[in-house]
Parts: sequence; structure tokens; C-alpha cells
Amino acid sequence: MFRPLVLYIGLRYVYGQKTDGFGRFVSWLSMIGIMLGSLGLILVLSVMNGLEDQMQNSVLKFLPQAQITTPQGKIVIDNTAYEQFGQINGVNRITPLVTSDVVLQSEQSINVSTLMGINPEDNDPIQDYIYTGSISDLQAGQYNVILGQTLANQLGVTIGNTIRLMVTDASQVTPVGRIPSQRLFTVVGLFSVNHDINQTLIYVNQTDAQKLLRLPANTITGWRLFLKHPLQIAEITNTPLPEGLEFKDWRAKRGELFQAIKMEKNVMGLLISLIVIVAAFNIITSLSLLVMEKQGEVAILKTQGLSRFKIMLIFIIQGASSGVIGTLLGSTLGLVLACNLNNIMETLDLSLAGIELPTLIEPSQIAFIIIGLLMLSLISTLYPAYRAATIQPAEALRYE
Repeated sequence: MFRPLVLYIGLRYVYGQKTDGFGRFVSWLSMIGIMLGSLGLILVLSVMNGLEDQMQNSVLKFLPQAQITTPQGKIVIDNTAYEQFGQINGVNRITPLVTSDVVLQSEQSINVSTLMGINPEDNDPIQDYIYTGSISDLQAGQYNVILGQTLANQLGVTIGNTIRLMVTDASQVTPVGRIPSQRLFTVVGLFSVNHDINQTLIYVNQTDAQKLLRLPANTITGWRLFLKHPLQIAEITNTPLPEGLEFKDWRAKRGELFQAIKMEKNVMGLLISLIVIVAAFNIITSLSLLVMEKQGEVAILKTQGLSRFKIMLIFIIQGASSGVIGTLLGSTLGLVLACNLNNIMETLDLSLAGIELPTLIEPSQIAFIIIGLLMLSLISTLYPAYRAATIQPAEALRYE
């Protein structure tokens, strides 16, 4: 049976019975280190990706992801905006929006929130999470409001109760001083998303919001952009706009949260990468020990006509085998654990009060990890392999 000489000798050095025991032990350590590193990287990054995606769907889905407005916060409705701004790369759709920070007052409590003035026919994402009432109840002129369950509990109100909405930015100067714009609204609906959104946003009809903010009928605070990838907001905000217009996006209110998640993901990846770096040094150590042990054999192979390049390939194959096996084995285990993480935690009774850890496997990220580890394993073999290729047969066999 035909066996490539370089591959045969390289694998024999790995699995041969006469291989030095300590060198084999170090080689096994390097393989285990790379396996654990690839497993940890895939598992941790998948969980962090899942957390980031969950936060994106539960927070950024409802907040204005991006707005086109003016420095004064007022823009006249223009039908050409749909065609002009809807062509921006990464934008799914565009709707008019009236928004402002408001103070809410009930008989029992007072709180602050963000007013979202919408049209019922605009298919706002919140409509799928209203469990009492309907988005269609927000009719112009009726001054109705839909609250989150958490905010309603804090104010002590329910369906049919009235609350007072006050906007300090739209205050008026009177003989008794500056008085904020205010009006009584009737609670006609409740929604439940998560604690943050339940407390942060309230929804009213857009016409009612315009009157509360003392805006003309054809004026809004901005055009709301729904994005395909909200986390790639920088690509959107770098798009040039006509003079007098500017972008506002979710980073103003939620930038710190997602920046913290991104930083945590980078730090975790860096810490686990240290395991891989130690494993790469183990490859260098084990291969250097093997080169010292096999000097005589290398000298004999050179005297028989084996070129320097083939000598290097022998030791590259021997050293890289640990990295290849460790990477493939660790990546496979990491993918299996990431896909079945919650089932495994439930089986081992490690779940946190029934809370599931979100996981999201990104193929491009997995491919980058695998290729990176394979390249690192290959690079770690170059110096010891070069040392082997420069062995002089006369010096190595002098005392043989």
C-alpha cells in the first residue's frame, strides 16, 4: 500500500511506541488545551450572542431604533420622505413618530416615561404584546393611552382609570409662572414585554400626542426607521442626509447596556484564548523535545536524500496533529453543548430557577475560531521544524 513518506514518518513520531514519554505527555496536554479552548470559545460566545440577540429583540424591537429629525426636534411631514429615507441600506420600513419624555400622575403615584405617539395602522411591534385592549383603541381625539403592566402597577391604575400626562418641554408661560402642557388620558390597554419596556414606554394616538406637545397637525418629532440589524447602527448613521436633518438612535438611551455586553463578550473570549495560547506553547515545547531526541534519525534521513523542506513537513505534521485533533474535537463538543445547553443544565439540575440561557450559533464566528486555531497550531510548529531542518548530519552523527 502506498504511503506518503513525509506523512508516514510524521504520524509515526506521534503514535510510535518508542516516542519519548514526557514529550508525548506534553503533546497530549497541548491537544487537550486546544480542545478546551475551542470548546470554551464556542460555548461562551454562543451564549453571549444569544444574550445580545435576546436583548435586541426584547428592547431594541420596541424603542425607536433610529430617527431622522432636526436639531429642534420638529419636522414637517413630507410624503417624499418615504421614498427618500426608505432607500437607505439596512432600513426595513419608515413611519412618522411623535415622541417625548413625559411625567405621569395618578391618584396614588407619579412617574416618568417616554411617550410614543403612533398611528394604529402603522403596525407597531407593541400590538402583538397587548393582552388587554387593542391598538385600535387609540383613536384621535379620544385621548386614550396604553401602558405597560409594570408602570400601571406603580401608578395603581387599570383599564378605565385616568392619568395626567405632563410634558415639561411644551410648557407655557402664564401670569402665575411656567406651566407644562398637560392633559387627562384614559387607560384603554395594557401590554407586557419585559420589566424595562413595561416601565419605559407608553402609547397614545399620534394626533393626541401632537396636541399634547403643541405641535401643528402636519408636524412630527421625526421619522422612525425600522432596521434589519439594529446593532449595526453605525452603518446607518454614517449615511449622508439633506442639510438640516440628523440621526438619533437607540445608543442615546441603551448604548451603555449593549456596550457592556460587547465588552463582556470580548473579555471572556480573551480569557479563554489564554488557554489556547498556553496550548500553543506546549506544542512548541513538545516539538522541540522531539527534535532534540530525533537528531540522529533526522541526520540519517538527510544523508539518504530527504530535503530540508520535507524534514520540516515531517515535524509540522507531527506538531499540527495535536492542534487539528484538539480543534476538531473541541469544536464538535462545543457545538453539541451549545445546541443542547439548557437540556444538559436541566439534566444536571443546574438551571437557575427555570431560566433558560439563550444561545445563538453564528456560522461565520465558528469558522473563524476553527480556522484561527488551526493556523495557530500550524504557526507553532514552524520554529521547531526549522530547527530540525537545519541539523547538520556530520555533527549529529559524530558520536554515533
